[in-house]
Amino acid sequence: MRLKHVLVICFLVLSVLPLFVSFGMLQSYSATQYRNQIGDKLNAVSQLAKQRLTAAIARIEDNTTLLANRTLLRQQMGEYAQTREYALYDTIENSLHEAKQGMEQIVDIGVFAANGQFIASINRTATSFDRSMLKGRDRIVFLRHSQELIVRSIAEIELKGRTVGYMVVDFSGQFILDLVNDHTGLGETGEWLFAVRDENGDALFAVPLKYDARAAFIRRVAKDRLDVPITQALLGKEIIMANAPDYQERPVMASTRYIKNMDIGLVAKINESEVTAIIDEANKYLVMLGIALVLIAIVVGVLIASLIAKPVEQLRKATQKLASGDFDVQPVEAGWREAKDLAASFTDMAESIYDLQENLQHKVEERTRDLDEANQRLTEISVRDPLTGVHNRRHVMERLDEEASRARRYSGQLAVAIFDIDHFKQVNDTLGHATGDEVLIGLAFCVEHTLRTSDLFGRIGGEEFCIVIPEADKEGTMLLIERIRSAIEALPFNFDGKQLKVTCSFGIVFLAEEIDSTMLLMECADKALYHAKETGRNKVVVYNDMPKDLLSETSKDNAG
Repeated sequence: MRLKHVLVICFLVLSVLPLFVSFGMLQSYSATQYRNQIGDKLNAVSQLAKQRLTAAIARIEDNTTLLANRTLLRQQMGEYAQTREYALYDTIENSLHEAKQGMEQIVDIGVFAANGQFIASINRTATSFDRSMLKGRDRIVFLRHSQELIVRSIAEIELKGRTVGYMVVDFSGQFILDLVNDHTGLGETGEWLFAVRDENGDALFAVPLKYDARAAFIRRVAKDRLDVPITQALLGKEIIMANAPDYQERPVMASTRYIKNMDIGLVAKINESEVTAIIDEANKYLVMLGIALVLIAIVVGVLIASLIAKPVEQLRKATQKLASGDFDVQPVEAGWREAKDLAASFTDMAESIYDLQENLQHKVEERTRDLDEANQRLTEISVRDPLTGVHNRRHVMERLDEEASRARRYSGQLAVAIFDIDHFKQVNDTLGHATGDEVLIGLAFCVEHTLRTSDLFGRIGGEEFCIVIPEADKEGTMLLIERIRSAIEALPFNFDGKQLKVTCSFGIVFLAEEIDSTMLLMECADKALYHAKETGRNKVVVYNDMPKDLLSETSKDNAG
């Protein structure tokens, strides 16, 4: 008798098939109901979060309007629009400080002339904004990121029906971060997602993520990923999505929201694994019923065990050998057709598993190499200055400690040179910070390709750089630094058809017994640098050669 005939007779006798069908339908209905409840809960939580954010944004807009409508400030801006007197800068700044009193949530307030020129700010930090963002509106609110999450509000300052300037107010975005960190109602795997659009229209996450703390204003989701909830949110769709991939490509259930006046997408999500766990817990009695049915099937299976015991036992032993890594599986002998077909399929499966294991091992080795290369790139990024690409201050100081210790231990030589750009503030003030950045990049490139591979070069301040020269004899070091100074002076910078020349002042110190710490080494080089500035700039001064009576008098009054 064929096996399928035996199985048909047994299950018909016991009515297993109708029971299983009923059980499956009941379990499916129960799961649907629980999923709907979880979706309704996510929908309610996300709606409440949207209302909270909308109310907070409305308060920000109202506060900005109140600040921009202060009578004294409007009068001062109107006077500046007519006279262009620089003396009004301090007066306007004092008005901004008075306006901020009592508003602890404000990070900075800045005002700009009607032509977009920066005038004053509370933090005395020059900034800029794009007037075209208003596009006919008198105010706008959006998210930005600096040292922290900022909600920036921009409003026109009007006097007698005409625009006399603009006010830019930066509010702390802590209330958004507080909402993100509050997972109430989202379960163990739940998470809030906030995103804005980047210049390409992709979703750019604006806050740290639960599973990626460094994602803010870095991690993106392509705009054509319409299956991802955060993309649907930025399209203005407020829906419930099930089995949708999140930013880690894990299936989630999500509720999407859209905050129109800030063009922000908001998503409340929970992993599908947790949804399934909740449904499984709720359906445990149905599972128990299913187990009972399985037990009945086992009892029936015992009755037919004698028919299939031998080939199944052979298959079990062959499976154990396969699981232990032994792929030398002998063909399974079977007396009935189904068992023969099963044995043949098992042999084919063993061969497929062997091939898969070989391919998987190769893939693991390849991925391991990729991971090592990625880690090496990340390490390199952490020690580099993001603008110029040369080493940053932290890396320079760490390496300087190592080189100084090595030089003292083996009685070696070591020189430290610090230099900065002469009159660099004038470059920024007259040509703009973008031009200043290009100067820094070009200068750093020139110096880095002039030094030896054993020398260490890095940016330690705004326009200040440091060179650490191991095994530095005085004559060779002076020739090297003088060559760098001349190369910088000869650099051709062209901006908008105008040629710009820059020079640098250098201070050098050689390691000596009385200079017993890295900090003192840097201070001595710094003193030599500022002595070079005081005595004419575009020159090299060696600290060790300076007269003793000048060391304590060196100041930074003429820096720049």
